[in-house]
Amino acid sequence: MKAENILPYVQILRPSIVCMSAFGVLVGALLAGANAQSIASLSLAAFALAGAGIILNDYYDYEIDRINAPHRPLPSGKIKKTVALIYAAALFIAGILLSLLVNIYCLILACVNSILEFFYARNFKRIAIIGNALDSWFVASTFIFGALSTAKFGKIWFLAVMAFLANMGREIYGDIEDVNGDKKLGLKTLPIVTSTKFAERVAQIFIILAVLISPLPFYFGIFGASYLAVVAFADILFVYSLFQDPSQNQKTTKIAMVIALFAFFIGCFI
Repeated sequence: MKAENILPYVQILRPSIVCMSAFGVLVGALLAGANAQSIASLSLAAFALAGAGIILNDYYDYEIDRINAPHRPLPSGKIKKTVALIYAAALFIAGILLSLLVNIYCLILACVNSILEFFYARNFKRIAIIGNALDSWFVASTFIFGALSTAKFGKIWFLAVMAFLANMGREIYGDIEDVNGDKKLGLKTLPIVTSTKFAERVAQIFIILAVLISPLPFYFGIFGASYLAVVAFADILFVYSLFQDPSQNQKTTKIAMVIALFAFFIGCFI
């Protein structure tokens, strides 16, 4: 198969997102003291499960993306819808089997999240707050997934909560960005059922809360000063994003979340 034919199958996975999911699992597993085999299995599982969920989202968002994102592999016709379903199913199976290699707890969470991914994509994604909360759970649960390798959760909850809050804000800003296309399709996101101004205020509250609790892992001795120094850069970007339009906010908060994730990783070692 030629490179140009393979590229859409990589693009549909959103490489930056699936890699962040795998990295979140890596951080959770490191903090829980997992062994190398468990870390590798769960990181690959998270990569596969996140990729499957993204493909499933694109499958059910086909009509929406024809308006909001016609360049994506499915609405552009680079990947057929039936092929995308097979691709997603294969990744779900791979992720679940990799989880089974670690323990029953990881398997259960992998199965639960796979089911939630289906209902999120088909039913809940474009419902005010519910869809945002489910997507944010998927982000936060990467840390829990990693910690399930040893069932040591003491250091995980701050990271999971911060990730949940930051992603809630980012998701609501994303809904504001897509409001015109979503209105045409009769969807019920927060800016549609209330107003863009109200939705923006709610998104800002979530991001501010994430920033406010970010020093707590240092305060409680979970991470050292190196974590605090790096996460400060993420906090600055999060605050800066509050003064940007929704499109620019999406880009800035994505960078901020990557930096925050790196701060968690640095905190595991220094």
